[in-house]
Amino acid sequence: MNEITCVDGVVLTVRPIAVSDIERLERMFARLSRRSIYFRFFSPISQLPRPMLLRLVDVDHCRREALVALDGDEIVAVARYDALRNEVRSLARDAEIALTVEDGWQHRGVGQQLAGALAILALERGYDGFVARILPENRAALGLIRKLVPNAVIKFTGGDYEGRLPLRFARAPASPSRGYRTAS
Repeated sequence: MNEITCVDGVVLTVRPIAVSDIERLERMFARLSRRSIYFRFFSPISQLPRPMLLRLVDVDHCRREALVALDGDEIVAVARYDALRNEVRSLARDAEIALTVEDGWQHRGVGQQLAGALAILALERGYDGFVARILPENRAALGLIRKLVPNAVIKFTGGDYEGRLPLRFARAPASPSRGYRTAS
């Protein structure tokens, strides 16, 4: 298990998601605001159907990965990637990233650190970049991309933004006093 430290000093446990997290994920979803749900799922859904919950917790830890941040036994944030199909092998290997941070934990550095930890895993597994889809009104997510990768390419694609984040940003080690570190 690993840890991240929020800007206010609170330490959260970080680990890969497991199938046994299905109820924790469901409880986290119930604590999200309508706005956070809309920003994550691009739809005003009121609850996650069981098949979707199962898909979200059942990852292969290679082509599909998810890390959770826990406060005690409760999931407060999830960062995940899903490999994108690459029809031409010579092109970069990319994965789509999605990030959800419970409302009360937003703007505390959780998303940035969790995305960084996920990027390190993806880089170790041979991925070159993340692709993120972001609704235009989700200014916090656009700001997060700029914090992670100041020179990220972000394009408006009609209904949303698409950002491409080269994973080179993940190579810098986190500070031992703040950031993602291995628990002793």
